Amino acid sequence: MDKKEILLQTALKLFVSQGFNDTPTSKIAKEAGIATGTLFYFFPTKDDLIVSLYLRLKGLAAENINAVLAEVKSTKEIIKTYYVESLKWSLRNPNEFLFLAQFSNSPYLKKIGNDEISAQIAPVLQIFRSAIEKKQIIDTDVNLLYTLISNQVFGVNQYLLSKKFTKKIQHNIIEDTFYMFWKMIEF
Repeated sequence: MDKKEILLQTALKLFVSQGFNDTPTSKIAKEAGIATGTLFYFFPTKDDLIVSLYLRLKGLAAENINAVLAEVKSTKEIIKTYYVESLKWSLRNPNEFLFLAQFSNSPYLKKIGNDEISAQIAPVLQIFRSAIEKKQIIDTDVNLLYTLISNQVFGVNQYLLSKKFTKKIQHNIIEDTFYMFWKMIEF
């Protein structure tokens, strides 16, 4: 693993356990076993490190979800797959998911340009637009639909992590909560 990757992994662990404000760059460098100057070579500021980590994790999550979405054809199944795969990714990557949630509820979100955010969510918004055009879901603001599905993924993930469910029970909860979401938005 190269130094940049070690710094990102260490930062992820510390940001999730201690928060952004309580994690100085000196601690990240020390825990990573890398000189502080090297950290600043890769990330000129702590803000750059936090934003870089966010963009990297969002990209990894999207790549994972999009790989599965490519196999799905019907609109309902596409939305369900997005929902299910988002939850599966979050359960496989709890620290990464917690970091993304922490970031999304922090002032750092404003450091991401609107163009970058739009590019990240554009595929999901297009799925919703297509479903609205086909009269498969209610005709409402696609940004609201994105907010609803994102918040449901976050909430269900928190619920699943709060207890020790078997894989079968987790699967049933994910299926049931998608069904509830679908009932809320279907035409």
